[in-house]
Amino acid sequence: MDLKDEIGQFAVRIKKMLPQVQSEDLTRNALVMPFIQILGYDVFNPSEVQSEAVLDFGVKKSKKVDYTIMKDGEPAILVECKHHEDSLDIHDSRLSKYFRKTKAKYGLLTNGLEYRFYTEKMVRSKKNQEPLFEFNIKDTKAATIAKLLEEHKDYFNVKQNVAS
Repeated sequence: MDLKDEIGQFAVRIKKMLPQVQSEDLTRNALVMPFIQILGYDVFNPSEVQSEAVLDFGVKKSKKVDYTIMKDGEPAILVECKHHEDSLDIHDSRLSKYFRKTKAKYGLLTNGLEYRFYTEKMVRSKKNQEPLFEFNIKDTKAATIAKLLEEHKDYFNVKQNVAS
């Protein structure tokens, strides 16, 4: 099955299950984790995807990033998830805090419906915090999403494209 078909089937499933997704935890498990799998990552392999990785911010201060996609034992992509009813506009700054504590080069901010892809440089820049690209899985055609992902695979395909 090609990427477009997988995304299309996933969008149909989301519409059916959305009324039962009542928490941020369910959003992560029912909406975001399957999307990470569609991107080709093994969410059940901790050397590839870690759930709730702890980032140390000093004495008695630590934060958990929802998912960390790993490359050679180091974080490469940080995934911050919110409840599917939450607006992502107020959460952009969280990624910049996480980037300061890791070597990750890429980030994904999502509520399971809307996906915003960032580079570490974009998030650190005070003047440009616009995402590299974004889409809403319910409102965007699967072919458009697949084309965006394929055109920008350098930004999220850790296995092949992220250099140390």
